[in-house]
Amino acid sequence: MKKALVLIASSLLFLSSQASAFHPVPNDLLSAAVQSGIAYDEEFDYTKLKRISGLPLYADGSSTVQKKGLVDHVIVHKLRHEMMLMHNDKIIKKFWIALSDRPEGPKRFEGDRRTPEGTYTLDYVKNNSNYYKAFHISYPNSKDIANAREYGKRPGGMIMVHGQPASRGDYQETVQRTNWTNGCIALLNPDLDVFLDMVDVGTPITIKP
Repeated sequence: MKKALVLIASSLLFLSSQASAFHPVPNDLLSAAVQSGIAYDEEFDYTKLKRISGLPLYADGSSTVQKKGLVDHVIVHKLRHEMMLMHNDKIIKKFWIALSDRPEGPKRFEGDRRTPEGTYTLDYVKNNSNYYKAFHISYPNSKDIANAREYGKRPGGMIMVHGQPASRGDYQETVQRTNWTNGCIALLNPDLDVFLDMVDVGTPITIKP
């Protein structure tokens, strides 16, 4: 037993020396980095959101899903409240969408309730959304972050194509209101189901004024 412990200790010392050779970081700095706490930010909790480093995680543990290939581009016209699913530059499906009460102009920073403008990626599906289901849009990009910094603010995030919230009695879930989101793009729940059935993770989405 004593001999085994000596061997384990020797192995750890060897691995430590090898790590130092590849990572020439001062010991005090390395120790501080390993031990320091990280501020929790729910918006970037990718484990909770079933996503790590841009790669979706699947319930069955697989790393691939079958691509449908039905849609190669999603285009949104904000002022027309219109979403189009495209394939080979042809419209194959249209939806009436809802935005926020500030539909005009691009998103500038967190809390401005505006919908981003530009081309992004639909990068993962969030089935535990507060708004039925949701497909995440890859906002912010580096340009969005730089623009928000000019205002001295964060760019915000969690921009989604999502469904309806649970009915509160003041509207029907089958009736699409025009401007009610916080900057996301909303579909009726049956339309969102069609959207999720047709659109693959990784599909580009272009949001126009």
